[in-house]
Amino acid sequence: MTSHEAQQYCTDLTRRSGSNFYYSFFFLPQQRRDAMHAVYAFCREVDSAVDDPAPGSDPRAHLARWRADVASLYCTNGTPVTTASNPVIVCLADHIRRLGIPQDYFDEIIAGVEMDLTINRYATFSDLYQYCYRVASVVGLVCLKIFGARAPESQTYAVNLGVAFQLTNILRDLKPDGERGRIYLPAEDLARFGYGEQELLAGASTPAFTNLMEFECRRAQEYYR
Repeated sequence: MTSHEAQQYCTDLTRRSGSNFYYSFFFLPQQRRDAMHAVYAFCREVDSAVDDPAPGSDPRAHLARWRADVASLYCTNGTPVTTASNPVIVCLADHIRRLGIPQDYFDEIIAGVEMDLTINRYATFSDLYQYCYRVASVVGLVCLKIFGARAPESQTYAVNLGVAFQLTNILRDLKPDGERGRIYLPAEDLARFGYGEQELLAGASTPAFTNLMEFECRRAQEYYR
């Protein structure tokens, strides 16, 4: 597969996703837009390996292949070259070479998605923070490389914004996450407001739920600042 074909695959995947991100990328210069499409495709497909696996597939094995394919981009004296047939990996090779995106960033994203295979409850916000950092903040750090941001404070902003986005996603997706058997809201928060897991899974709207949501929204808002 050529680099051009791989890039087209990532662009098409981003467009088909129906995400508003696709349209926001229009405002970027071509090279940055192409890089964002590649990164979006990577995140989307890695996430789908766990949240929407093909029938009969093994999500852990799938993530292991992604991890190995990423590693193949960093084992040739700093010049990303891959023999992988995965179009997303082929596409990423060019952008990693040009932008110097660290391998650790992609490994962290995979590790974050992998947490959904083994963890479906979080005792404390500190526990949840690690998940948010891996699946969202690190994506922000990748974006800094694409945008060419160099200000020292930009990394702190990217990390905090990623946490804010993920906390917002968690609040938006309480019902579908519950249907998957996952509760991301920290157990310490549920206990603090006297709102039980079964109430959350049943979608019970009570004064305790309202107080809990107000607290969680304030926390997310703090990370947006």
